[in-house]
Amino acid sequence: MRSICSLAACAALLLGTAAAIAQNAPATRPAGSDKMPGVHVDIPGKQVRVDCQAINVEAALEFLCVTNGGNEHESLLRTPAKPSHIHLGLLMLGLEPGQPVHYMKALDRWAPPQGPPLNISIEYAKDGKTVRVPAYKLFRDLKTKKPMPTLTWVFVGSKFQDDNVYAADLTGYVVSVVNFELTLIDVPEIASSSNELLEWEMEEANMPAKGSKVTMIIEPAGQVMKFSAPAAPPQSAGPGAGAGAARNVHLDQAKIDQLRQRWNQSMAPSSQSIQRMAQEHYEIIQQLRAEQARLVNEAERVSRVIDDLQKQYNDLVTPKPAPSAAQSNP
Repeated sequence: MRSICSLAACAALLLGTAAAIAQNAPATRPAGSDKMPGVHVDIPGKQVRVDCQAINVEAALEFLCVTNGGNEHESLLRTPAKPSHIHLGLLMLGLEPGQPVHYMKALDRWAPPQGPPLNISIEYAKDGKTVRVPAYKLFRDLKTKKPMPTLTWVFVGSKFQDDNVYAADLTGYVVSVVNFELTLIDVPEIASSSNELLEWEMEEANMPAKGSKVTMIIEPAGQVMKFSAPAAPPQSAGPGAGAGAARNVHLDQAKIDQLRQRWNQSMAPSSQSIQRMAQEHYEIIQQLRAEQARLVNEAERVSRVIDDLQKQYNDLVTPKPAPSAAQSNP
């Protein structure tokens, strides 16, 4: 791996490009749609929409999405979009990348990926209707076949190399379900990419047909999201059982209205307070994580000094061969 440019230089390059894209984008079109092929940024709606295709790999998975020609044998989706353009789109929403998985020498352990939380969903056409499904519902456990629990991804950002090449544009890593240092979006916990430790496979019931056009929707976590998962086919107990069961199901609209009214009465008066509390919680946690990272960096600096002094000490106390007669009497 070539050396990496400074964080400040990378941020300035990305932010400058994002600002230019947003400034030049027509008001009637998603910002950046003409500058970033396959990536559509809806700034008011707080969405980055990415053109994808379903590839439905039936094997242990390491990715939700990769670029065309990347690690397609380990992913459910592929996209022609450049990861650097998706990164720009997230910057345009006001998000700042966090930190990928990394080893903390001072603490002798791996630190999980960190960054702004993201909700990811997919949208596709099914039976003439638009279906939207949370991306985590596309996965199930390899061994137990249980569905993946609710998952919020994190925007870690990839890296620029010293020649200003965005690393994820080379690796093709867009959204992963195991940890990679050069991925754009990762999971917020330690998840090994070792083959024997892979956990997830495709949940076929929620996947669009192989080769289907899919839109991957990336949003800051915390927004109200409405999903319409594809309905599972009814399991008939005998001829006509499915139709009879359907006729006996009736919507209790009065009960639904009553519960909605109860929710509004309980939650609406406190909605602004809840939002302020959530924002305050997020900012405090981010500041604590930043302080944690600073302390870890300081500890690693001390650890490097210790290693250097230990090496010098070892050089001093390690016996060395006596000079030969030829060396002492030239």
